[in-house]
Amino acid sequence: MTDIAGTMRILHVDDEPGFADMTATFLEREDDRLDVQAATSAAAGLEILTDTDIDCVVSDYDMPDRNGIQFLEAVREKYGSLPFILYTGKGSEEIASDAISAGVTDYLQKGSGTDQYAVLANRITNAVESQRVKRERNRQLDAIETAQEGISILDEDGQFIFVNEAYADLYGYEPDEMVGEHWELLYEDTDVPHVHEEIMPTVEETGYWSGTTTGLRADGSTFTEDHVLARTDRGELVCTVRDVTDQRDGKQELARTKRAMDEAPVGITITSPEQEDNPITYANRRFLELTGYTESEVLGRNCRFLQGEETESEPVDTMRAAVDEDEPVSVELRNYRKDGTMFWNQVTIAPVRDDDGTVVNHVGFQQDITERKEHEHRLKALSESVQDLLQADTREEVAEIGVETARTVLGLEANTIHLYDPDERTLEPIAASDGVYDIVDELPTFRPGDSIAWRVYESGDALAIDDVHADRDVYNQDTPVRSELFLPLSGHGILLAGSETAAAFDQQDVVLGEILAGHVTSALNQIEGTEQLRDRERDLKQHNDRLEAFTSVVSHDLRNPLNVARGRLQLAREECESEHLAAVERAHERMDTLITDLLTLARDGETVTDREPVALEPLVDSCWSNVETADATLVTDIDRTVLANESRLKQLFENLVRNVVEHAGPDVTVTVGAVDDGFYVADDGPGIPEKDREAVFEAGYSTSTEGTGFGLSIARQVAEAHGWEISVRDSADGGARFEITGVSFGDV
Repeated sequence: MTDIAGTMRILHVDDEPGFADMTATFLEREDDRLDVQAATSAAAGLEILTDTDIDCVVSDYDMPDRNGIQFLEAVREKYGSLPFILYTGKGSEEIASDAISAGVTDYLQKGSGTDQYAVLANRITNAVESQRVKRERNRQLDAIETAQEGISILDEDGQFIFVNEAYADLYGYEPDEMVGEHWELLYEDTDVPHVHEEIMPTVEETGYWSGTTTGLRADGSTFTEDHVLARTDRGELVCTVRDVTDQRDGKQELARTKRAMDEAPVGITITSPEQEDNPITYANRRFLELTGYTESEVLGRNCRFLQGEETESEPVDTMRAAVDEDEPVSVELRNYRKDGTMFWNQVTIAPVRDDDGTVVNHVGFQQDITERKEHEHRLKALSESVQDLLQADTREEVAEIGVETARTVLGLEANTIHLYDPDERTLEPIAASDGVYDIVDELPTFRPGDSIAWRVYESGDALAIDDVHADRDVYNQDTPVRSELFLPLSGHGILLAGSETAAAFDQQDVVLGEILAGHVTSALNQIEGTEQLRDRERDLKQHNDRLEAFTSVVSHDLRNPLNVARGRLQLAREECESEHLAAVERAHERMDTLITDLLTLARDGETVTDREPVALEPLVDSCWSNVETADATLVTDIDRTVLANESRLKQLFENLVRNVVEHAGPDVTVTVGAVDDGFYVADDGPGIPEKDREAVFEAGYSTSTEGTGFGLSIARQVAEAHGWEISVRDSADGGARFEITGVSFGDV
């Protein structure tokens, strides 16, 4: 039998090794049944799953090789329903929705305190215990479906993992005595080779074997047994045995089989295709409880009497086709009880054949899956609510939609949303369902430390309290509210639901509530982001307006008087000769250069988007001819094409060349060459001291009386507009070398 309370082997996958180790320590401290193994990537996790029997996977979302959703999909593809908990610090409604679609068992967002590990440990143990119970039940159902008498289940090594009482009685053992023993226990030594060489190969090849063998009892006696072996999809071997030594025991054995079916945890029916309309000839107790009918009302009728107005035709047609073809089938459909209430029924039907292979009966299994279907419906409705929330324009509208969704989808009739007011440092009631006012007359405003709501808001961990009067932080000891559900909305506020009934909220309410809270939080984040974007756009417009006014002053109010001064200078030269006039002309030229550089800095700061392939060698030659280079020499040692805005790239080269000539002398040699991810401009001048290498890029900085101090600032602005980096270091000849890196290359 499965040990539900035994050791639970947990795989924790997180790309932060320190966090993974810390989580393992806290989880094992919370529950000594947990044995946690850590991995730092999804690939490493899959390797562990291949080699190790894992009970539950806990995974982060944001990982380098593949994210948590992709890891989940890989686990589902290979390991089916293995419990998988997404434990992530990157929570959003999109991630939650994708996780649900991929079949996540549970979803938990990382918190800031150590209390989160108690929540995580509880989620893990619940998931593993639920899975183990489900596996055990499935094993029993598999046995019931296959068995006619005694039932046993063996693992891949041939050891018994389940033995029912009828099976153990046949061999004279107690069931517990047989569990863990090998099947060879039940055969004489002379018969064991036959099983190994004849029977087991057939099972391995076809998945099935039936025939007679000689069984060995605990007291040494033997009996002839009708033996059926079938391999399940999990690799287990299901054995059914019937003692045919004395057919007089048939009635007693049949009674045991019926008793086992009567006590089965699912509804079981047997129908007779040999009779008209394939009527029910047997119905067990669970079937009668499920449908509300008595045995006399069921026997002799076709199972279609459970169908009703909302029963869809597709699953019905699928069942009928399979029955007509004598094939097994499993469907989910709406059925109706005797009192008219609808329930979702998972129906599995299999043919029962006689020794000649003729179908003599159909056995059907019915299981009420209404709760699961309702859960799926709620998850779908929660997913659909995201669009409404994200289309809201204000916090108040988000709160109204959130409250209504909590009421209509989650069934939280009395719920409110309180949002944080940073000015007052309070949680203010923003929206409430009508059901709230059936319990309280006025909604409270929560302040720091005065309530459970504030405690949960600060902790960030969802909480369901069975009786708020037993909590020391209850806001009002006289409140008629008995139980409450608290769902924090990150830093935005909290969603509350209350009931006058104690213990009104279960774990499913918490899980679904957290999903809704995540959607509401995302919508509030969007509203907040939109408001911040509007503020930035307003600030940017004001900045651009000021910049436009500045460039207008520079280009018109300064350049026009300069042009007048140049005209007056020309008139003065026509009337007289003076050595001062040349100095005035040089001052005018410097003013014109300053104005041009200022306009370049002001107008060309935006990011470059219109890039095209530009060959560097001809561009450098063109820039060299545009700059007054005196006796300087250009050496181009580059044959590359870069993706850039050609006009802006010319600005970069012309300003670098002009800077070299102004600071390194008229006979300097300038070299343009390539580096791994860019290019450089170097000279053989005096170089730039290391302490000044950051300052040279600042607007207005210059060590030359002829320079404006804007050339290198413009060069850096052009580089950054392209997303490049520019730096300065010593050249091979002892001068300065400007390197531009992070460049993308292309073909002309």
